[in-house]
Parts: sequence; structure tokens; C-alpha cells
Amino acid sequence: MDFGALISSVTSIGQIGKALVDERDRQKLAALQIDLSNKIIEAQTQILQLLGTVVEQQRLIPVLEKRIRELEASDAEKARYQLTKLGSLREFFAYSLRPDAEPLEGTGEVSHFLCQPCFDAGKKVILTGNGEGYWNCPVCRHGAQVEPEAPISYSTGRRTFMDDIDDY
Repeated sequence: MDFGALISSVTSIGQIGKALVDERDRQKLAALQIDLSNKIIEAQTQILQLLGTVVEQQRLIPVLEKRIRELEASDAEKARYQLTKLGSLREFFAYSLRPDAEPLEGTGEVSHFLCQPCFDAGKKVILTGNGEGYWNCPVCRHGAQVEPEAPISYSTGRRTFMDDIDDY
């Protein structure tokens, strides 16, 4: 056997082995590249979901800020009133302006009573009185006679003996 042929065969075996190792490394590299690509796609999907959430929250912020302003204005309006018992005949309560409440500018606000159930439900409804001690709400019909009614005197057109005594 020729020594040169042996070296050539061993060299060929080494090159084939190196080629096999290189091929194995390329396959590992390809698998790693595929895995890396999948991880990048997954990360991009999560970033897009996160951006969608951020955009939705950015849209929601002005709506919530407006709602906060409305609630603060409502609380400020409610703070202007106090729960007050009307009359002495029954347990009938309404909201009235606090003595230290500032009148609303340009409204010519006068003293008034608000319906307690409506005001507690967020509606500002002014009670109406009949001038004889009866107050009621035009919206929910909550009402009561809070002062004794004045007796009604009927005139018959004739004077009696008692009328003459009252004149003295």
C-alpha cells in the first residue's frame, strides 16, 4: 500500500467528517434561527396587544377625566345643601341651601327646598308649596302636609249673637 494514498484517504475522511460536523452545525443553526424567529414573532404579537391596550386607555382617559369633573361638580353642588325638616306636623325632610352657601352667579337664586328622594338619586327638583303647609315634588309626587291647616270659616251672610260678642 502506498503511503500517499493512505494520507489521501485519511485526509478525505477528515474532510467528510468536517463536512458532516459543518452540516450538523448548520442544521442546529437553522433550528436556532427558526426558534429565534418564533420568539420574535411572539414578542411582536405581545407588543401589538400591549399597544392596543395603551391606545384604548388613551381614549378612555378623557372620558374618565370628564366624568371626574362631573362628579366633582355634583359633589360641590350637594355640599351647598343641608337636610332640613319641614314644618312641625310630620317627619318630612327636604334639602335647603346652607346659610353659608354662595348663590350661583347670574341665576338670581332664591331660597328653595329640594325633594330629598330625588336629590339623593342625583336629580335637583324643587318642591312646590300650596301656601297652606303642603309641599310636594312635581316629579316623584313625594309630598306631605307639614303644618296644620288653618280652619276654614264659612260665612252664611247672617250675623249671630256670638259675632256680636266678638265685636266687643
